[in-house]
Amino acid sequence: MLGETLSVALKARAVVGLGNPDRADDGVGVAVVEELSPRPDLDVFASVKTGMDLAMALLPYKRVLLVDAAPFLPVGEVALLRLSDSENARGFLHGVSLAQAFSWLRKAGWKVPEVWILAVGVPQELGFGRGLSPEVQEALPKAREVVEQWLAS
Repeated sequence: MLGETLSVALKARAVVGLGNPDRADDGVGVAVVEELSPRPDLDVFASVKTGMDLAMALLPYKRVLLVDAAPFLPVGEVALLRLSDSENARGFLHGVSLAQAFSWLRKAGWKVPEVWILAVGVPQELGFGRGLSPEVQEALPKAREVVEQWLAS
């Protein structure tokens, strides 16, 4: 097994909205992806999985875009970032150990996807309840535009 690359049947792309819609702005990732139009070469889904669980679920894809709440950005700001082994992804509410999980999977011989993160700025303190704050809600069109640009690339 050492030196051997493990893989699964690859699908083209996935866009994954991360977060909990019952935690107000934490649900921004889900809100961004829920209105994406279906395409034959694209899987779109929401997830609350993190770390190794999320990394394992993403192994069947060549390219992945994760959409997540980012309390380190100004509220409403949108940024597209590449996830790499050198990043520890701290600051993302749902990506704390994702880069490390992919690094371990790669070292174990698995073929891992190219992963991008669409970060949407949210307040550092999140409450409970459904619905996004007006400032985060205003960021949805820009976030969806960035998703479409990523899909076209």
